[in-house]
Amino acid sequence: MIVVIAGATATGKSQIAIKLAKEFNGYILNADSRQVYKELNIGTAKPSKEEIDASKVKHKLFGYVSIDEDYNLYRYQKDAFKVLEERENQNAFLVGGTGLYIDSVVYNYKLKKGDKGNRKELEKLSLKQLQKKVGKDLEKLNQSDKQNPRRLIRFLEREKQKYEKGNSLEHIYFVLEKDFNILEKDIKERVNDMFEKGLLEENERLFKEGKHEKINTIGYKEFEEFFKGDITLDEVKERIFVNTRKYAKRQITWFKRNENAIWVKDYDGIYNNLKSLITSLKS
Repeated sequence: MIVVIAGATATGKSQIAIKLAKEFNGYILNADSRQVYKELNIGTAKPSKEEIDASKVKHKLFGYVSIDEDYNLYRYQKDAFKVLEERENQNAFLVGGTGLYIDSVVYNYKLKKGDKGNRKELEKLSLKQLQKKVGKDLEKLNQSDKQNPRRLIRFLEREKQKYEKGNSLEHIYFVLEKDFNILEKDIKERVNDMFEKGLLEENERLFKEGKHEKINTIGYKEFEEFFKGDITLDEVKERIFVNTRKYAKRQITWFKRNENAIWVKDYDGIYNNLKSLITSLKS
């Protein structure tokens, strides 16, 4: 069975999932679109190898591709299905905040390898034409992204595409919820913690390696103007907090569209539901 543990950033999904996986003979299957990348660690809150080893729970699809690769939803779904096929004797805990990735698996989206023709057409457009194509959604982007054709193309590919569902896989869909005022405080604490763990140094390394411009991810893209000398480090930190808060709101909106989702506040909420489900399946 697939047990989805979804929710906004900083809701405690990872730790709860580990406890549940131990209790219900499971493994963790990543459903965070940024934690798949090898180079992105602190800014994505990706569990380290040491943390994974200490948990004694198998973690799949974490840090296994490079940001230099052309990675997309199609590849993620294909990789996730492969993991699910290989580990039939355990429950899969599909954990993350990327609703599109989660839904592509449990609702079995009918995806194609990629519409390369569409991208080629988009690449022919000027900056102004791309901005016009994005339309009202341009307000969702920061100033840097608005002026970056590559990021506008990625946004169009991600936001504008519609997906057809196939036959749903057997699953139960939990969403962790938290009072938004508390969530804001937790997000601010997480941002501060990331800087203490070396977020600046991680970004400096990526910048020196020439990989920074490829990253359109919160916790990284905010450093672009800092490296140009246009903003201070405190401003970077504030922008990361603001962008993360906005992202959390978008995540919540996505999950609220799912009429089958079970909203819970903590570990006990999921545990009790799972215990009842498993008991009923055995009877």
